[in-house]
Amino acid sequence: MKKSIFLLYWIIFLAFFSNDNNVFSANRIEYIKLRGSINVSTNAEFEPFEYKEGDKFVGIDLDIAREIAKKLGVDININDVSYSALPLEISRGTCDFIIAAMSYSEEKTQNMDFSDPYFEADQVIIVSENSAIKSGTDLHNKKIGVHLGTTGDTYCTSNLKDCEVNRYNNGSEAVLDLSNGRIDAVVIDNFPAIKLSEKNPETKILDGHLFKEEYRIAVPKGDKEFLEFINTSLQELKEGGIIDQITNKYKNINNQSEKVGLWGQIYNNLIYKDRYKEILLGLKVTFEITIVALLIGISIGVCISMVKILKSRNLFMKIMNVIADIYIAVIRGTPVVVQMFIIYYLILGSTGLSKIIVAMLAFGINSGAYVSEIIRAGISSVDKGQFEAGRSLGLTELTTMNRIIFPQAFKNIIPTLCNEFISLVKETSVAGFIGIVDLSRAGDIIRSQTYEPFVPLVSTAIIYFIIVYLISYLMSVLERSLGRSDIR
Repeated sequence: MKKSIFLLYWIIFLAFFSNDNNVFSANRIEYIKLRGSINVSTNAEFEPFEYKEGDKFVGIDLDIAREIAKKLGVDININDVSYSALPLEISRGTCDFIIAAMSYSEEKTQNMDFSDPYFEADQVIIVSENSAIKSGTDLHNKKIGVHLGTTGDTYCTSNLKDCEVNRYNNGSEAVLDLSNGRIDAVVIDNFPAIKLSEKNPETKILDGHLFKEEYRIAVPKGDKEFLEFINTSLQELKEGGIIDQITNKYKNINNQSEKVGLWGQIYNNLIYKDRYKEILLGLKVTFEITIVALLIGISIGVCISMVKILKSRNLFMKIMNVIADIYIAVIRGTPVVVQMFIIYYLILGSTGLSKIIVAMLAFGINSGAYVSEIIRAGISSVDKGQFEAGRSLGLTELTTMNRIIFPQAFKNIIPTLCNEFISLVKETSVAGFIGIVDLSRAGDIIRSQTYEPFVPLVSTAIIYFIIVYLISYLMSVLERSLGRSDIR
């Protein structure tokens, strides 16, 4: 009987935490049809291949993905994450395939398989107008900027070992550093290079190309049937001229207005095509994640602090105290972005929970460790005689805490709790790594469309400042109100 129960638990564990790729790789196509949708992951910061236009994902790659979905007769779910997180998407079964202007490399094949190429691109070099660099042979012993995780990154790391390779989250950040003289050159794909060079007239693209690369679709490792279907679909799209039509459609699209100067930048980044709505939606998501995460954090913090403070030392409380110590040590000793990745991809990777809920849980769990120490410090600041007086009146430990200690400790912890709330607001900016469009990510998306960093960054900074100022003001009002109640 015990063996049967153990086997049942093991089956449930595997079903809950197992990789979706492994469960359904035997017949992924039939499963996709049964599900009625195909899950595609990308990094929508690489115009014209994948980017956002309003609330819709568009671009050469995503139109190709929609054609593949059409062949299956299913809808398409597009999951936008950071480029560096894409391998995790496919290894944990979050998506059915990746299409993100991704090229083949030996390292990548350890976790995924690649389709036949569907697009050939040039890797070019951007330099400043007065640069002494004339070709790829002049790059040695130079400072080079690349987009993290791309073929340019791999090439420069492998072939230019005497160079200092600086890795950026997107091409616009690299070209901005080039314009400011921090690096000597940028290696990037030709399409975004043209737009980046246009937006930064003090830079230029060198003639010719550094090397050529081929874009491919990444599919789950070992899923030969699905890989064959992808290759067949791409071949049919090529022969039917569909890929050429899609490419020509996006070649000459202009995402800029004709206005110039500071007003032109404000218009391009906020007003043109209603881009300000992206900021507003991101602000809404930031508030949702922050408020729910804080409530989770306070709940966890109260429980943990009670475990640490209460005097009872039976076996159960001793075990809980050890667990609390481990929890606080682990959370405070690791970065929040790593915790979010572990929770999203490893712990909850196969549960189907929305990204926002996962982010709320991740930030709430992270905040709980800090809130518990804040509450514990606040309780410790209350005179011990207060606790002893409550116990002498016949109150239980818990009742003494709730009726006597907590009300006094609350006033002491308000300033520190306010700081934790402020930190939590700003920490949510890393949610963009798993594709959540919060306030910070909204600014990144606009930057990827306009290639103008000033207005999106300053706008985001101003909004964060206003939020923090309002929180601080409200907390100061609360503190003054509590101070007046003490006088009475």
